[in-house]
Formats: sequence, C-alpha cells, structure tokens
Amino acid sequence: MLVVGLTGDIGAGKSTVCSLLQRMGAEIVEADRIVRQIWTKPEIIEQACNRWGKEILDEEGRVLPNVIASKAFLNDSEYKWLCDLIHPLVMAEMERELVGGEGLKVFEIPLLFEVGRPDWIDFVIYVTAPKELRARRNAARGLDEETLALRERWLLPADEKKKRSDWVIENEGDLKTLRAKVEDLGELLLNLAYPILVSLTCGSESEAEEIARACIDRKLAACVNICPVKSIYVWQGKLEQEGEWELKFKSLQCKLHALKNTILEKHSYETPVILVHPLKWMNGTALLWLREVLDI
Repeated sequence: MLVVGLTGDIGAGKSTVCSLLQRMGAEIVEADRIVRQIWTKPEIIEQACNRWGKEILDEEGRVLPNVIASKAFLNDSEYKWLCDLIHPLVMAEMERELVGGEGLKVFEIPLLFEVGRPDWIDFVIYVTAPKELRARRNAARGLDEETLALRERWLLPADEKKKRSDWVIENEGDLKTLRAKVEDLGELLLNLAYPILVSLTCGSESEAEEIARACIDRKLAACVNICPVKSIYVWQGKLEQEGEWELKFKSLQCKLHALKNTILEKHSYETPVILVHPLKWMNGTALLWLREVLDI
C-alpha cells in the first residue's frame, strides 16, 4: 500500500484533485469528513460550548462551522485551543483508517504541514493556484478576502510547503488541463502502489545470471538477488534432491507480464515455478529508485 498526503491552498482545488484520483482507483480519506464526525460528539460540543457559549449551536444543537471559525481564528490562544482539541482526534482516526486495504490511499489533510507530517505518509502532493483564481473560487463559497486572510495567517508560506512536498500540482488552468496533470501523476502513483517480489529457482549459477541480466537489461526488475539453495521436491512421481540457484526479483506489478515472459524465454526447466509475492509496503526512497530504474 502507498500512502499519500494531499494538501494545498484554500480554494486551490484539493477536492477536485481527490475526486479525479478516486476515479482512477485511489481510496480517499478526507480530514474534513472526520472533523465533521468529531463535531457530532457530545463531549466535544460540550467543551466548545464551555469555551465559546451556546451561540455556536443552531436550534437543533448542532455546531455552526462559520461561528466556530469566527471564534477560532480570532487570536493565537483560541486557534491553539481548537487545534489541540480537534487535531489529535483527527490524526488518531486517520491512523485507524490505515488498517486494511491495498493500493493507493490518499489522505486529504488541509493542515498537513501545520500539524506535522505523520511518519506513515510516504509522499506529499501540494495543490496550488494563482491568488486571483483562488479568490474567485473562495468568493463563490462565501469566503471574502478578510475571512480568508484570517484563516491563512496561521498557515505556512506557500513556498515553504512546496519545498516540503514531493509533487506540486499547479491548478492554473481549466478542468481539462488539471485532469491531464492528475492523471499523469495518478498513473505513476498507482504503479508505485504495487511493488512485488518475484522468486524462482534454476539449475545453475550461469543460467541464474543470464535470466537476471536479461530482466535487468529490459528494465523489468531493479535488482535480482541470487543465492544457492538445496531443494527437495517431487518430479514425475519420484522424490528428488538437488542443488539449485534461487532468484528474487524486486519489481512492480505493472512489469509482471513482461518479466514473466522473459523468465520463461530464458529458463531451461520444463516446468519452472514462478512465485509472485505482493508487498504490503516499501519505503518511499526505494519506490523512487524502482521508478528510476524501471523507467516508469
């Protein structure tokens, strides 16, 4: 599984990027959804009312997000109090949503850098857009310049967030342009989300090296480990014991078909046994190495 954190400027198009990635097969986890769930908890509502009064509630006892925002963004102490109340609960819930699943998981976290990038995120995408374009989008959502300025003063500068990100999506054009950018990046991420280890044995060291070099030369594996093994097996009804050479290929699922065909092309056995081991996780730097070597 590959875990990506997605953040960006207010009104830059984070939700649109997530929607496009979801259509490609990514699983999306939204911090805002978790925040809304947290604000339904009686103990959280009670603490907020003790701090700001019942004016933060509507007639049915539900919190009013705009009123909460007006209170929280008033000064440093109020903002810090809200962050200390909500953010630990959000991150704890996100960690629970890490369990299970496979492939690409994208966590949309607007305050990713401000609250601290968690160690379970492999890569970060930062979505940005020109200020004037964001202003128009935010105005359509009821966020005027004054309100926006109050919220953004707590955020890290855009240049700093770009430096801390692995990929930056500039959403300066129309939806078609944005879709093309997201699809290019999404295809890469979905490929990186499925690392594999392929193993098999052959009869000699020279044959093992020939198979390994062919797969490396064709950019089907980034590394092949070769070691001698003792094999006890049944062949044509007889118990056999032979010395063999085991190969282990580090690769990606997207290369498997061509990798398998190359192995079968070079292998001398009548019935070679090729085992494919999907990997639950691989560290980000290793995945980038696979990307470079396998030319994806």
